[in-house]
Amino acid sequence: MPAPTFELRLRPATLEDASLAADLESLRDPAEPRDPVLLRHWWRMADEHEEAMRQIDVRDGAAVAFLSASHKPWLGGGPRFGAVRPVLRSDVWDDGTYAELVGRGEGWLREQDAQTSVVRVREDFAHELAVLENIGYREDRRMRISELDLTTHADDIRRHARATREAMDGHDVVMRPLSEDVDPEKLQKLYELMMESEQDIPTTVPRRAPAYEEWRRFWFDNPAIRQDRFWIAREGDAIVGTSVLDCPTVRGVPWTAYTGTLRSVRGRGIARALKYQSMAQAIDAGYTRVRTTNDADNPPILRINQEMGYRLVSPIIELHRRLD
Repeated sequence: MPAPTFELRLRPATLEDASLAADLESLRDPAEPRDPVLLRHWWRMADEHEEAMRQIDVRDGAAVAFLSASHKPWLGGGPRFGAVRPVLRSDVWDDGTYAELVGRGEGWLREQDAQTSVVRVREDFAHELAVLENIGYREDRRMRISELDLTTHADDIRRHARATREAMDGHDVVMRPLSEDVDPEKLQKLYELMMESEQDIPTTVPRRAPAYEEWRRFWFDNPAIRQDRFWIAREGDAIVGTSVLDCPTVRGVPWTAYTGTLRSVRGRGIARALKYQSMAQAIDAGYTRVRTTNDADNPPILRINQEMGYRLVSPIIELHRRLD
């Protein structure tokens, strides 16, 4: 007689469940544990600025399944994309149960009038990909998770950090942490820089430009972001580039959260120089590795990563399925 199929017992997830969801996420890849404090921040921001649903199945004090679905506010008559994130613990894994999680997320998106469901999953999570493809999801884009071994490359990183800083000084480009910048308008200028540079990141799902206050809270209420690890480049009175390190508060791996420059200064090595300053700072802070995620169709930043010594951990596959 076949073993009974695992039956989901999902309930709404609150902010207090972030630590349980983080523990569950961490089981998928122990080399990339999820920080519960940071996850709680993301949930809180989603509750304030998106439409979002989260459900969790807890047994004996630990999460065995988690589901979230969300979408940005619908803008005019543009395409309506929603995201689904299903997680099922390996000891209760069943293809049908995982498909049920996805289906519940899609059902919520349909109620929200979404047109396309988006799931992002690492290529090495083959069992999840197989189920998604079987129920009709198809690859639309690829991103790359890459990791830099700061111990192995420490000497080269420090050497390049000094050399690029001298080169920038010679061209009247000043690099410093945001915490050392005294301009009272620095956050407004940084906002304008990031809004411009973000428009050039390849994407299929449209990006919504946040208002200044929403942007400020997204970045600077974030417990993993510190102004002394938020590098900026100035040319005259303008902020022309930035690179920021996202550091875990409880556990996890530091990530380069963002690197970008104004279009008018591209091709001058400013993004490269900023990233070297950030990595040298990470070494000095005692970190042994850093990860980053980049779209596979973004050659300039991928070239910088290759030069610095990043290695591919896994592609992230963005899969889409029409809901109508």
